[in-house]
Amino acid sequence: MGIAMKYYRLRLQLLLVLLTVCAVAIAADEATVRGYAEALVAAATEDEAARQAFIETHLTPGLRERNGDARLMEFLEMVRDDLDAPATEVVITGFTATADGGRVVLTQREGRRVLLQLHLSAENPPRIDRFGLMLLPPKVAAVAPEQIPAAIGAHLDEAVASGRFAGAVVVARGERMLFAKAYGFADHGAERPNTLDTPINLGSMNKMFTSIAIGQLVAAGKLDWHDTVGKHLPDYPNEKVRAAVTIHQLLTHTSGVGSYWNDAYEVRKGQIDSHAEFAATFADDPLRFDPGTGNQYSNGGPVILGLIVEKLSDMDYYDYVREHIYKPAGMPHSDHYLRNDAQTGFAIGYDRTPDGSLRDNSSFLGLRGSAAGGGYASANDLLAWTRALRDGKLLSRQQLEVLWQSKYSEDDRLGSGYLFGTGRENGLRWIGHNGGAPGISADFRYYPDEDITVVVLSNYGGAAMPVSAWVNALVSASLSDAEER
Repeated sequence: MGIAMKYYRLRLQLLLVLLTVCAVAIAADEATVRGYAEALVAAATEDEAARQAFIETHLTPGLRERNGDARLMEFLEMVRDDLDAPATEVVITGFTATADGGRVVLTQREGRRVLLQLHLSAENPPRIDRFGLMLLPPKVAAVAPEQIPAAIGAHLDEAVASGRFAGAVVVARGERMLFAKAYGFADHGAERPNTLDTPINLGSMNKMFTSIAIGQLVAAGKLDWHDTVGKHLPDYPNEKVRAAVTIHQLLTHTSGVGSYWNDAYEVRKGQIDSHAEFAATFADDPLRFDPGTGNQYSNGGPVILGLIVEKLSDMDYYDYVREHIYKPAGMPHSDHYLRNDAQTGFAIGYDRTPDGSLRDNSSFLGLRGSAAGGGYASANDLLAWTRALRDGKLLSRQQLEVLWQSKYSEDDRLGSGYLFGTGRENGLRWIGHNGGAPGISADFRYYPDEDITVVVLSNYGGAAMPVSAWVNALVSASLSDAEER
């Protein structure tokens, strides 16, 4: 489903994005940044009242206005899930100062490490104006390639036994399946098990399919990367978007377009069933910054791209993706299913409540997802997807490389192409995307030069990211080491 303040949780699994690009540089001392880091961890790992107090006390009005307290509350809960420990068991083990804040390494009792980045306002005293949390890659020793299946199996068995994971994991190299297994229930009430063919909500992972759709239209000569929105949507209601925003900017989160995570969407999310209806929730909003002058993760941008797909193909976006991506790739369990379509057999999403019980995410979901996310696919389908990419069934390798070339990188650990994340793990290049929201957790990476696929899908909120980080670290270390030998 995509989150308005989420950047790519890729390679380091970014869980919350930098929320704006307009912070004023200040000289923040280490003690201040550490204090805010400790306060955020304490609030995230305590109760709802503590989280609300943190939001009111320590976040800038601008941050609250851009995202809303309800969404900020949900993201603090995601921080809690990813730390998976009381605040007393999370310690600061590293600090790096930045111009307007700092980066703090947090380590919890099981050795999981996260990088918390805080950007502070120029007030006196300062408050938090942006923050991001990234899972740092775990330190995993390489094993012999033939030992990879057993190592992954043991790790997954422990995660499942502790109640931290349910879903499906697939790891393959070329035509050889290294690991494939499903865990837990897709529906706890009916005790229906997850399988490798169970559709699981992908969250923002769907953005990759939107990228491919746009790439196909470019390959067909129907549009150019630097066309403006207005060239193809002359009636789009926001004049500045029509005149100044380009396809390239929508694909790289540099357009200034915000999101549909707002009050208008919340009121109507149970009825919205078209991209025109999604766009109506944010089209009149002012841009967050002038097009091309900043970078902020956007769920509105892909919706506009969905409208362009519809205009140029003369097809509904959902139909286009079915006919031009899912069918040629051989993905029979993939679609933007309606929330109430029980016949599809998709997995119900769950989050853990403070007392440890499971709560389904039905109140969070809209009627249907969009070009920004919220569709479904199975683990087997996503393996078929990588083979379709490899075999040129959707675009040629040369055309795919245009999508996969990094257009923006905060540092050498994380980058983004055209709605694809990019990076390297133990020297191996990967492309992919992930998704996360209440009851939704998914991560996908494809190493195109080695033809390695890693798919981790979970119907537990926050559950896929730690598993994926560990599996990718193991697989990349073991196979890159094997290449050297």
